[in-house]
Amino acid sequence: MAKKPISITIDETLAEKLAKIAEDTHRKKSFFVNQALREYFEEIEDYDLALERRGGKSTPIIKAGKELSL
Repeated sequence: MAKKPISITIDETLAEKLAKIAEDTHRKKSFFVNQALREYFEEIEDYDLALERRGGKSTPIIKAGKELSL
């Protein structure tokens, strides 16, 4: 899979936790950011699918994320 560098700003507490876990596990911070985003989007997609199955209107991923306060 191709990779694309991005720049983000996160809370200092999150940055410290990210740096600590990366150091402790000898992995790159980007590994954990990628994993977190992957899991976040999977959760949103599952939520959207559940709405459809209950007969509700399917919502765009972004709207579902706001409804879940994610």
